[in-house]
Amino acid sequence: MELKMIGIILMLELVVVSWAYQQCNIICDDHVPTPTVGNPIRGKAGPKGQKGASAEACECPPLANLRAEMTRMRTELTNKVSELEEKVRFSWTVKLVPGANEIASRCGLLQNVDTITDDAFTASSVHSSGYYAHYGRLNGERGHGWTVLRDDRNVNQWIQVDLGQDTKITGIVTQGCRSSKDRTTSYILLYRTAESDDFLPVVEGSGNSVVFAANTVQGSIVGYQLPYPISARWWRINPRTWNHWPTLRFDLYTC
Repeated sequence: MELKMIGIILMLELVVVSWAYQQCNIICDDHVPTPTVGNPIRGKAGPKGQKGASAEACECPPLANLRAEMTRMRTELTNKVSELEEKVRFSWTVKLVPGANEIASRCGLLQNVDTITDDAFTASSVHSSGYYAHYGRLNGERGHGWTVLRDDRNVNQWIQVDLGQDTKITGIVTQGCRSSKDRTTSYILLYRTAESDDFLPVVEGSGNSVVFAANTVQGSIVGYQLPYPISARWWRINPRTWNHWPTLRFDLYTC
């Protein structure tokens, strides 16, 4: 339905622009054909009227402008179609990804320290020096992973990463603590674009926030394909349930 409406609107714009150009040419055309049928008889001249004001020059926009506008509209329609087709391909529903760790090794963004530096990671709370936010990288071997202060074990805590610019993300993968059974068992994923001041949750086609079932089994690595690709700069994980502590390590898919 959305795709059909976009096509109708853009086609109407093309018709209106083309019609306006034709009307402009008609109005600006100063050639008036002289009658050739019959032998007109000139009647008595009437009183001479006053001279009218000079008309301003009439000029239509060049045809190239119309073509450029039509090209712009076609490009806009093509981009919209591609965007909607990609959303349809992802079906607006979260999908569990088999082989999550292998995919992360190919498409993961956060495991490369040179690409995403430690200072890109921040958190609402940090338990201690062994649980810094930047220890929250998937398969990280520094520290134990990220977790919160003892008194901050509630659903208002988060860890986030700044990718530096809007980056298209297609999925997420998580694992628990490196040295204990502490792990996050469900979470909400939020994002914020470079031009926005607000974080938005990832939602399904129903419009409800997705609650990702995470690491219910110790040592597991659980990945998901997002309902649709999202381009954003900041990504935030908000743990909702956990085993003992909301500890986690994570990565984001780009393919």
